[in-house]
Amino acid sequence: MEQQISALVLAAGMGTRMRSQRAKVLHELGGIPLIVRVIRVLAEFGARPLVVVVGHQAADVEAVVRRHATSSEDLVFALQQPQRGTGDAAWCGLRALGTDFTGDVVLCGADTPMLSAATLAGFTAFHRANSSGLSFVTVRLDEPGAYGRVIRDGSGKVLGIVEARDASPEELSINEVNTGIYLARADFLRQALNKLRPDNAQGEYYLTDLVAIARAERLVVEAWLAPRADEFAGINSRAEMASMEAKIREQVNHRLMASGVSMLDPASVYVSEESEVGRDTFIGPNVQILGRCRIGESVQIEGTAYLRDVTVGDRCHLKLGVRAEQCTIGPDSEIGPFAHLRAGTELEGHNRIGNFVETKKARLGRGTKASHLSYLGDAVIGCDTNVGCGVITVNYDGYDKHLTRIGDRCMVGCDSQLVAPVTIADDVYVASGTTVVHDVPEGALTLSHHPQREKLGWTRGWHKRHRGCGAGGSARAASSQTQGGQE
Repeated sequence: MEQQISALVLAAGMGTRMRSQRAKVLHELGGIPLIVRVIRVLAEFGARPLVVVVGHQAADVEAVVRRHATSSEDLVFALQQPQRGTGDAAWCGLRALGTDFTGDVVLCGADTPMLSAATLAGFTAFHRANSSGLSFVTVRLDEPGAYGRVIRDGSGKVLGIVEARDASPEELSINEVNTGIYLARADFLRQALNKLRPDNAQGEYYLTDLVAIARAERLVVEAWLAPRADEFAGINSRAEMASMEAKIREQVNHRLMASGVSMLDPASVYVSEESEVGRDTFIGPNVQILGRCRIGESVQIEGTAYLRDVTVGDRCHLKLGVRAEQCTIGPDSEIGPFAHLRAGTELEGHNRIGNFVETKKARLGRGTKASHLSYLGDAVIGCDTNVGCGVITVNYDGYDKHLTRIGDRCMVGCDSQLVAPVTIADDVYVASGTTVVHDVPEGALTLSHHPQREKLGWTRGWHKRHRGCGAGGSARAASSQTQGGQE
């Protein structure tokens, strides 16, 4: 029978070195909150339930975790108030786990976002193979900094862990450090955590004191030296956040290029880990592909694009300055430059959305195009329809949004306003400058032009009235006379 394993995620601290009003674990790395990254890894590893210990901004942290949670995560929340150190946080979490749980428990912080499920599996196998009463993960660092130092005897057995702030100069010279990840049976943790005392410079309950307690009870204590130190890099400052962000971006970009994606300047391309990009796609400089994007094959993204939660079909061409969010772009479409596709936009394919066109909750059929300077909001447009320059769907009456429907094979002339709710049937021609306020039947021409009038001789009088306005006015009048501006 497979042994049960649970996890306590310690996420109650403030993270003061971040110099932020937000709890540290809520800061995003690659668009994903730090704590969410850790919880996803623990869920993949198979820990059930996951106990999240919250404290500082507890309600916000819990809300973020629940918003990102999946059905596979069995979540329990425990409150640490006030925050009195990692040992006290673990004790709060263990009480929330309940006395019925008798399996192994992993304890870890919420600020090690590069941790992998495979590493946790290796650590657990080591712990169980050695029949350890308590195990913890260590790494060797050239610059150990503020990490707790691992103290061993001459034979290599673990004697204890000393926090950097309490260490002697000799102990500070040790380069094997504690990562803050522990594994032990729940029954041992219950009695050991109850024995912790705040006898240190900070007056806090240290989780590291578990080692001394386990040794005093003659339990086997093992330190697993992890093969990859970079997985345990913590986040304690904005600079460390930016450095890790760059590493993640580099890893993602290398993976994509290895799969057949071209990048003109990989250093300026930001692709989320959750996004997919097809082979033979070209990505220009200053491109952000965020959230869960699905980019097809042979797509060309020229540059300076912002895409979030977007599906882009094969062979599309996204020109300079495209912004698109929560929308679908069908295959063989041409977008931009400087087009804005807002949430709810659906392009069936072979579409053209040109410069300075904005769409919102707009469904465009195959082959339909709007080439420049238009707003299409709350609209359903059929196939092979042309929307001219300056066309606006007037969808908002000050209280509610209304729908515009345009059929197949329509021509909507420049500078037309379609006042919703309104339906334009198939094969309709809307003359330029028309304000459409009523439904238009199939095959009709609709127009709302005023009669055109001329005032003969008006220009000469206009020049006469402006001759007293200075040299500029006289020059313009003379120019008009020489260029055919006479009666």
